Amino acid sequence: METGNRVKENVGRIQVGAYGMGNFACQLSFTMVNMYLAYFYTDVFGLSAAAVATLLLVAKVWDGINDPMMGALMDKTYTRVGGYRTYMIAGAVALVLFTILTFSVPGFGDSGKLFYAYVTYIGLGMAYTVMNVPFNALPSRMTDNPKRLNQLFASSMWAGGLGSTVLGMCTMPLILMLGNGVQEAGYQKTAIVYAVVSLPMVLLMVRLCKENPDIAKAKEITAAKEGEKGTSFFGFIKSIFTNKNLLCVYVYMFCAMFSQIGRASTAFYYYMFCVGNMAWASVLMSVSGLVGLVLIPFVPALIGKYGKKKVVIVSQIIQIIGLIMMFAGPYTNIPYTIAANLVYGLGGGYSACVGAMIVDALDNYEYRTGVRNDGVAFAFNGLMTKISAAIAGSIGLMVMAAFGYTNGADLTERALTGINTGVNIVPLAAAAAAIVPMLLFDLNEEKMTVIRQTLKERRETILKGQ
Repeated sequence: METGNRVKENVGRIQVGAYGMGNFACQLSFTMVNMYLAYFYTDVFGLSAAAVATLLLVAKVWDGINDPMMGALMDKTYTRVGGYRTYMIAGAVALVLFTILTFSVPGFGDSGKLFYAYVTYIGLGMAYTVMNVPFNALPSRMTDNPKRLNQLFASSMWAGGLGSTVLGMCTMPLILMLGNGVQEAGYQKTAIVYAVVSLPMVLLMVRLCKENPDIAKAKEITAAKEGEKGTSFFGFIKSIFTNKNLLCVYVYMFCAMFSQIGRASTAFYYYMFCVGNMAWASVLMSVSGLVGLVLIPFVPALIGKYGKKKVVIVSQIIQIIGLIMMFAGPYTNIPYTIAANLVYGLGGGYSACVGAMIVDALDNYEYRTGVRNDGVAFAFNGLMTKISAAIAGSIGLMVMAAFGYTNGADLTERALTGINTGVNIVPLAAAAAAIVPMLLFDLNEEKMTVIRQTLKERRETILKGQ
């Protein structure tokens, strides 16, 4: 290693591809849970809807507590394998185990089954936290090259979207085929298949995507110095809430995911009742996601030319245009509705920018204060996604109910307007609100170039002193 340039680059195309593969593997558990767990618990496992609703709420509350704790823990962990990678290995193994257990039906009574569901589902959430929080923060330990960071996050978002799409198409056919008419067996065997596929992919990703020892060592020394000053978990939390640009990213992420997840969770009502064409429903629901898969590989180049902030704001404006088109109609015209979904999908590029913007905010805060807290920062970002996912769909349903939508009843024009409003206008309002924190985000590529060069020199000085 050259003395004059201690922090070296060790991220290439292999690492970029491998990092994306890791998110693809994570989706095999995460998306199956999001898409099918509620139905599995009520119609296969045998729990009441009220019991399932309570279970999901309790699990989300616990997620809100343990995500930041996990972030603080990993920020203080440094091992020969690498602090983040150590947790990813443990989390991947636990995630496989709890995914299989969660989609298994034990031969217990009602009370025993409910207790089993609590233990396995909360265990699944904790395993996902142990795996996913360090995974999302890993690029900040792999490289300090902004181009490589953008490529890593774009690869992750593209592969994650691909994983969600593939799982959406394959899961139910697998359940039917492997279960041979028995749903309990179908769900369990499908979970086992996904586990067999995902674990080797995660382990290979961990092997290839190594934490840069120079960056990790410099941050370890900085963390140790901060520890001498009394930095604690609450100190980490304070550093989050005094980082203006990081808070801007969080507010943006909450609004953007509220818009995206809220629409995804209610879109079926729109295509079933407003568009009124069941044969096209699955195609229309997948169009925007497929456009996003095509777009995301080009996002790093767009960031290089226009900057992350502009890419994000323009993406939100494009999504708003697409939502206006879907609301205004004529939505019963299939070619028009496809075109509206294509426009909406073109606004999906923002997701590849968020991780890199978090790193910008962390670099700027370290530049100003000397404090670094990647783990806690990415944990809070994941928490924003979970909170928005927990409430977004329910808001859309409440709007539909306020307009008179009732399951099984004849739909009036007012009820159809309510569906259209809940599915398209509520997400539109959230997408518009997401632009505001981005206007307040004051870090650009020119400013970050100066900041990163200064941080690089500081880290080289720290390493030379060891």
